[in-house]
Amino acid sequence: MRMATLLLVLSSALTVGAQPSQQDPATNDSSKLEGTWAIVSVEINGNPLAMDKLKESRLTVHGKEYSFKLGDTHLVFTYRLDATRSPNAIDLIVAAGPEKGKVYHGICKLEKERYQICRSTVPGKARPTEFATRPNSGLMIVVWRHEKLGK
Repeated sequence: MRMATLLLVLSSALTVGAQPSQQDPATNDSSKLEGTWAIVSVEINGNPLAMDKLKESRLTVHGKEYSFKLGDTHLVFTYRLDATRSPNAIDLIVAAGPEKGKVYHGICKLEKERYQICRSTVPGKARPTEFATRPNSGLMIVVWRHEKLGK
Protein backbone atom coordinates (compact mmCIF):
# COMPACT_ATOMS: atom_id res chain seq x y z
CA MET A 1 0.00 0.00 0.00
CA ARG A 2 2.80 2.40 0.88
CA MET A 3 4.50 1.54 -2.44
CA ALA A 4 1.34 2.39 -4.40
CA THR A 5 1.02 5.72 -2.58
CA LEU A 6 4.68 6.50 -3.22
CA LEU A 7 4.30 5.72 -6.94
CA LEU A 8 1.19 7.91 -7.16
CA VAL A 9 2.98 10.85 -5.51
CA LEU A 10 6.07 10.33 -7.69
CA SER A 11 4.05 10.16 -10.93
CA SER A 12 2.14 13.31 -9.94
CA ALA A 13 5.40 15.14 -9.27
CA LEU A 14 6.82 14.04 -12.63
CA THR A 15 3.66 15.16 -14.43
CA VAL A 16 3.76 18.59 -12.79
CA GLY A 17 7.48 18.89 -13.47
CA ALA A 18 6.94 18.03 -17.14
CA GLN A 19 4.54 20.95 -17.67
CA PRO A 20 6.06 23.66 -19.90
CA SER A 21 7.03 26.80 -18.03
CA GLN A 22 5.91 29.09 -20.83
CA GLN A 23 2.32 30.17 -21.11
CA ASP A 24 0.27 28.49 -23.84
CA PRO A 25 0.11 30.85 -26.88
CA ALA A 26 -3.67 30.40 -27.15
CA THR A 27 -4.10 31.39 -23.51
CA ASN A 28 -1.86 34.41 -24.00
CA ASP A 29 -3.85 35.61 -27.04
CA SER A 30 -7.11 34.89 -25.20
CA SER A 31 -6.03 37.26 -22.43
CA LYS A 32 -5.37 39.96 -25.06
CA LEU A 33 -8.93 39.50 -26.31
CA GLU A 34 -10.38 40.22 -22.84
CA GLY A 35 -12.38 43.43 -22.47
CA THR A 36 -14.89 45.51 -24.36
CA TRP A 37 -14.58 46.28 -28.05
CA ALA A 38 -16.26 48.98 -30.17
CA ILE A 39 -17.08 48.24 -33.79
CA VAL A 40 -14.99 49.92 -36.49
CA SER A 41 -16.26 48.29 -39.68
CA VAL A 42 -18.24 45.37 -41.07
CA GLU A 43 -18.12 43.84 -44.54
CA ILE A 44 -20.43 41.04 -45.69
CA ASN A 45 -20.19 39.35 -49.11
CA GLY A 46 -17.85 42.09 -50.34
CA ASN A 47 -20.16 44.93 -49.26
CA PRO A 48 -19.27 47.31 -46.43
CA LEU A 49 -22.18 48.02 -44.09
CA ALA A 50 -23.25 51.53 -43.10
CA MET A 51 -22.01 52.12 -39.58
CA ASP A 52 -24.66 54.62 -38.40
CA LYS A 53 -26.90 51.86 -36.97
CA LEU A 54 -24.01 49.68 -35.77
CA LYS A 55 -21.80 52.20 -33.97
CA GLU A 56 -23.41 51.46 -30.59
CA SER A 57 -22.69 47.73 -30.79
CA ARG A 58 -20.21 46.21 -28.37
CA LEU A 59 -18.30 42.99 -28.09
CA THR A 60 -17.38 41.89 -24.58
CA VAL A 61 -14.98 39.04 -23.96
CA HIS A 62 -14.63 37.72 -20.43
CA GLY A 63 -13.07 34.33 -19.75
CA LYS A 64 -14.44 32.05 -22.43
CA GLU A 65 -17.62 34.13 -22.92
CA TYR A 66 -17.83 36.13 -26.14
CA SER A 67 -20.87 38.41 -26.06
CA PHE A 68 -22.23 40.75 -28.74
CA LYS A 69 -24.80 43.45 -27.92
CA LEU A 70 -26.61 45.90 -30.18
CA GLY A 71 -29.77 47.49 -28.81
CA ASP A 72 -32.09 44.68 -27.72
CA THR A 73 -30.03 42.05 -29.54
CA HIS A 74 -27.69 40.11 -27.28
CA LEU A 75 -25.80 37.10 -28.64
CA VAL A 76 -23.67 34.95 -26.36
CA PHE A 77 -21.01 32.51 -27.49
CA THR A 78 -18.17 30.61 -25.95
CA TYR A 79 -15.01 30.49 -28.00
CA ARG A 80 -11.91 28.46 -28.72
CA LEU A 81 -8.80 30.20 -30.01
CA ASP A 82 -5.91 28.40 -31.70
CA ALA A 83 -3.01 30.83 -31.84
CA THR A 84 -0.66 28.13 -33.12
CA ARG A 85 -2.28 28.38 -36.56
CA SER A 86 -1.54 31.12 -39.06
CA PRO A 87 -3.77 33.00 -39.26
CA ASN A 88 -5.16 32.33 -35.78
CA ALA A 89 -8.23 30.09 -35.83
CA ILE A 90 -11.28 30.90 -33.75
CA ASP A 91 -14.47 28.94 -33.19
CA LEU A 92 -17.56 30.71 -31.83
CA ILE A 93 -19.98 28.27 -30.21
CA VAL A 94 -23.55 29.53 -29.80
CA ALA A 95 -24.36 29.41 -26.06
CA ALA A 96 -28.15 29.82 -26.11
CA GLY A 97 -31.20 29.96 -28.34
CA PRO A 98 -32.29 27.90 -31.33
CA GLU A 99 -28.71 27.60 -32.67
CA LYS A 100 -27.24 26.52 -29.31
CA GLY A 101 -24.17 24.36 -29.83
CA LYS A 102 -23.64 25.36 -33.47
CA VAL A 103 -20.17 26.59 -34.39
CA TYR A 104 -18.99 29.50 -36.53
CA HIS A 105 -15.45 28.78 -37.76
CA GLY A 106 -13.28 31.82 -38.36
CA ILE A 107 -9.85 33.34 -38.46
CA CYS A 108 -8.73 36.34 -36.47
CA LYS A 109 -5.84 38.61 -35.68
CA LEU A 110 -5.03 40.92 -32.82
CA GLU A 111 -2.84 43.90 -33.52
CA LYS A 112 -2.34 46.34 -30.65
CA GLU A 113 -5.83 47.73 -29.98
CA ARG A 114 -7.49 46.19 -33.07
CA TYR A 115 -9.19 42.83 -33.37
CA GLN A 116 -10.25 41.53 -36.78
CA ILE A 117 -12.34 38.42 -37.40
CA CYS A 118 -13.38 36.80 -40.66
CA ARG A 119 -16.02 34.08 -40.45
CA SER A 120 -18.96 32.55 -42.23
CA THR A 121 -22.41 34.09 -41.77
CA VAL A 122 -23.79 30.55 -41.34
CA PRO A 123 -22.66 28.09 -38.66
CA GLY A 124 -20.90 24.90 -39.66
CA LYS A 125 -19.31 26.25 -42.85
CA ALA A 126 -15.62 25.83 -43.60
CA ARG A 127 -13.11 28.14 -41.97
CA PRO A 128 -12.00 31.01 -44.25
CA THR A 129 -8.35 30.99 -45.30
CA GLU A 130 -7.87 34.72 -45.84
CA PHE A 131 -9.24 38.04 -44.59
CA ALA A 132 -11.42 38.76 -47.61
CA THR A 133 -15.05 38.65 -48.61
CA ARG A 134 -16.50 38.48 -52.11
CA PRO A 135 -20.04 38.58 -53.51
CA ASN A 136 -21.95 35.45 -52.49
CA SER A 137 -19.00 34.19 -50.41
CA GLY A 138 -21.12 33.92 -47.26
CA LEU A 139 -18.26 35.54 -45.34
CA MET A 140 -18.07 38.56 -43.10
CA ILE A 141 -15.19 40.59 -41.70
CA VAL A 142 -15.63 42.64 -38.56
CA VAL A 143 -12.99 45.02 -37.21
CA TRP A 144 -13.14 46.05 -33.54
CA ARG A 145 -11.25 48.67 -31.50
CA HIS A 146 -10.43 47.93 -27.87
CA GLU A 147 -12.20 50.37 -25.56
CA LYS A 148 -10.15 51.94 -22.82
CA LEU A 149 -11.45 51.93 -19.28
CA GLY A 150 -13.20 55.15 -18.35
CA LYS A 151 -14.49 55.91 -21.84
